[in-house]
Amino acid sequence: MVTRRRIVVDSSVIIKWFKRGEEFEEEALRFRDDVLSETIRPIISEWVYLEVVRGLIKAGFPRGKVIQAYNTLKEMSDLVFIEVLPVSSLLDEAKNLEIELKLYASDAVNLAPAITLSLNMLSEDKHLHRKSVREFVEKRGLRIYRLKDLYPSVGIG
Repeated sequence: MVTRRRIVVDSSVIIKWFKRGEEFEEEALRFRDDVLSETIRPIISEWVYLEVVRGLIKAGFPRGKVIQAYNTLKEMSDLVFIEVLPVSSLLDEAKNLEIELKLYASDAVNLAPAITLSLNMLSEDKHLHRKSVREFVEKRGLRIYRLKDLYPSVGIG
């Protein structure tokens, strides 16, 4: 059995699978392909489902497309391409992260799996790339990557 590399991911990456024209879209789609080919296993908080819905609604996506994106993500987790953690299991750590790092609740809930499971994270969220957050995770031997860190050669040429 091949072991897939596990990484915590937030909606700032996953929304790029559905919303065309986003910065680092090509890298996000390559990440999605790696997920579907089972070389990477993303871990998300269940909150990500709703953040993707909100992001697509905010971008003016029609209701049907939003529902289709939501259902696609649910199906990917049902098929175990994505590992989903319940928010209730992350509350205590998320609360600590909100206090310690002055994060919004959604950012804290998305970072909590990385801290709890001692896994690196993939995010394009500017709040999670602040110096204080970076130093906090680095003290734990972890890193928050950007898409361009994982796929530096994509889009060049």
